[in-house]
Amino acid sequence: MTRRHVGPFVSGCVAGKGPGRVSPWVFVTMHELTQGALAGLGCGLNWAVTSLVVRTLLGRMSPAGISAVRSTGGGGILIALALVAGEGPAMLHAPLWVVLSLAIAIVVGMGIGDTVFFRSMEELGVTRALTLSLLNPLLTTLTGILLYREPLTLVRLAGIGLVLGGLVLIVSGKGEKGAGAGRASRLGLRLVFLAAGCWALSATIAKPALLEVPILAGTALRIPMASLVLWLTPWTRGTLAALRESTRGERWRIAALCCLNVLGSALFTVAIRSGGVAIGNALASTSPLFAIPLEILVLKQRPSGRTIAGAVLTVVGIACLGF
Repeated sequence: MTRRHVGPFVSGCVAGKGPGRVSPWVFVTMHELTQGALAGLGCGLNWAVTSLVVRTLLGRMSPAGISAVRSTGGGGILIALALVAGEGPAMLHAPLWVVLSLAIAIVVGMGIGDTVFFRSMEELGVTRALTLSLLNPLLTTLTGILLYREPLTLVRLAGIGLVLGGLVLIVSGKGEKGAGAGRASRLGLRLVFLAAGCWALSATIAKPALLEVPILAGTALRIPMASLVLWLTPWTRGTLAALRESTRGERWRIAALCCLNVLGSALFTVAIRSGGVAIGNALASTSPLFAIPLEILVLKQRPSGRTIAGAVLTVVGIACLGF
């Protein structure tokens, strides 16, 4: 729709109608693009804040426990919203293969991917882990090129080079704890790369299923399934006890995580629908840039120069991959 409505404006100017006779469609298009851009940036900020809040709770709860509580609270809110929006029948009548696909995708993506990523932040720091997790869109792009024969343009090739260069800077530099070559850092690298692989696999599995159900209904189906599986694992043992022993401030942060989970899903949907896949994905990947000042201000930790340079290069590369 965006590209179609640019044409009449250009042809109108050429025909002598002048810029004063702008079609109202142009304003609609600009408004939608602005909405999509703001939602994409909001999605990047949302994930940066989520990662930062999780980092402050890791001393109290395990990464799996945080994921379980976050998906339980967020899933409950999403189910309520879906019912209010009248999408309850779509959830009840979803085909079995759709439900199973969404269940597998969310367990792989949120149940394993998010949990492993939260664990990696303990070893790498917030900014470093967020930037390295951007290997996910690179893997998705390479999969599209190799398996689905998507075009490999010069801009995309440059994007791949920038992402790889940014990741090399991150890996070769020192982390926030100054343990760039230590055992903990190597563990963190393995964990964050595993998380990126899980997210890419999750997106591949969920895509066909999400085409069969409304977005809100599909999201409301997925997230509670992750919480159910996580509560059944041994890694969430002691989570309820930790919740009972948590301070009032920690409980507020946990509640904020649940709300951020819902908000992030909504913002990403708006970013893709209004801004398009390329713009939405690129702007949603700006989380490392938001994490840098947040990590300095909140955690009082300053990322190394290589980490900052690698974050900038990687985000620019991800933007190029959308073209």
